[in-house]
Amino acid sequence: MKKLILPILAAFVMLTGCSEKARVITSYYEVSPNQWESSITTYPDGTYTMDYAYSTWENIDIDDEVIMNGVVMAYYIDGNGRDNILPYTLYFSDNGVPYQERIEYDIEPGRITFKIKDTDFNTAQSMANIGTMKFKVSVIRNF
Repeated sequence: MKKLILPILAAFVMLTGCSEKARVITSYYEVSPNQWESSITTYPDGTYTMDYAYSTWENIDIDDEVIMNGVVMAYYIDGNGRDNILPYTLYFSDNGVPYQERIEYDIEPGRITFKIKDTDFNTAQSMANIGTMKFKVSVIRNF
């Protein structure tokens, strides 16, 4: 019985709090390998590491009102056509050494930025092997 109380309470709060209408606007992005930029940390000895790769895109539906009172949800669309909500982690093995690639996003008014970070600190190598990536962004705005 206790397991039912929380879902019932959550449904009640969600349904009673939605007196306004909402509009969902969905955009799709295909990011080619040459559309990724590098965030790099440079050290005093002249060496550097690539912290992450990012690609920034215009999205006029993401405005201050949506950021403060709406919802922005981003998805990585995998090779099978499935939507995987971000942040999303891909798991790999390189010569028996496991590592992860984490796909994230940031928003600001008018823009969305997709990011890729590696746990093995070898993001540059991963980016050399990456193909075109597809993303879906849904903006939910209240009227």
